[in-house]
Amino acid sequence: MAIARSIVDIAVAAAQRENAGRVVRVNVLAGELRAIIPAQLIYYFGVMSQDTLADGAHLGLETAPLVGRCSDCDEEFDARDCSLVCPGCNGQDIQMVSGTELRVQSIEVD
Repeated sequence: MAIARSIVDIAVAAAQRENAGRVVRVNVLAGELRAIIPAQLIYYFGVMSQDTLADGAHLGLETAPLVGRCSDCDEEFDARDCSLVCPGCNGQDIQMVSGTELRVQSIEVD
């Protein structure tokens, strides 16, 4: 619910800065590691946006896969299996490059 509230706050603040009448759509990118359940986020977005400039707005949600990059050989790979060992060189110095983010990508207003 707190994530939905934050998204609404961001969208409403952006709409107010632009002197918009209402928020039509908010597009969000959420990494797999955030474990967001889309139906729940969409539901709570609707609840939290009531009686705001975002009331009735559509929430678009895109999920970013969990991707790691090996610091030894620079290979990027799917890290969803949580092994965190590079499949190319068996290196263990892995940095996450995708899958942990949570951000508002765009906001459409009228």
